[in-house]
Amino acid sequence: MRSRVRAVILTMVGIPLISPAVLALVGLRRGSGDGLFVLAWALLPVVAAAGASYMSPLMSGLAITHFVAVLAAALVLRATRTWSWALLMLTAVSALGILATSQVAGGVVESLQQAVNEAAGGATTPEAQQLSQAFASETQATGYLTWVSVISAMLALMLGRWWQALLYNPGGLREEMHSLRMPLPIAAAGMLLWVYCLVNEHFVFWGAVAAFPIMVAGICLIHWMVARKGWGRGPLIAMYVMLVIGALPLAGFLCGLALIDSWIDIRARSSDDR
Repeated sequence: MRSRVRAVILTMVGIPLISPAVLALVGLRRGSGDGLFVLAWALLPVVAAAGASYMSPLMSGLAITHFVAVLAAALVLRATRTWSWALLMLTAVSALGILATSQVAGGVVESLQQAVNEAAGGATTPEAQQLSQAFASETQATGYLTWVSVISAMLALMLGRWWQALLYNPGGLREEMHSLRMPLPIAAAGMLLWVYCLVNEHFVFWGAVAAFPIMVAGICLIHWMVARKGWGRGPLIAMYVMLVIGALPLAGFLCGLALIDSWIDIRARSSDDR
């Protein structure tokens, strides 16, 4: 916030989570002008490494997608002050970026196999064969990478917003996340896409991508409920542990809860009942 030079240095070094969060903070506070300036410098090492063949097209595409998605979502959040639209922008840019990367790289599965083989010295390795078995199709592989990219971009955006709140509006992020509620048409469409993708193993991860915004809305609603009831951190810890060990059933519950909230506005009804 003191100078663009410091922001550029922090983004160019490529520290996981920290560098994109710095870019998010610049976009949130300074707007598109400074945000695009810092983005250009942040992408310079990636483009240079790709041009010199030090970085594969797949890895460079993932890095570019990550930075662009974070900044785009930050600018939408700055303009609309609405997390629902920022989440939609983040998801859409991540998906388009991964799909474009897949085309440029000549296929995600093949690129990953090649990277594993090169790391092992050039021979075909058991790890590369296992990778091919894990991703039965290109659609499955791109969906998985998009899912990972969306999660990491969301964490970076939240960290940048948290820094902004600490500097200028203490407690602001907590209030924003507690009030996150998806518009009903978007929540319904995301739920339908997720259910449709569940019946096709090749589109499972793409279903998770489509449901990501409403799942985040469900998580935020749980946070609000726990804070309102004064239950402490125990239920939240249990929820995140369950997301790790039993992601699919809990994700369905969270998406369903968010859909109901989009329909009847649980927070408003709770206020009216007081």
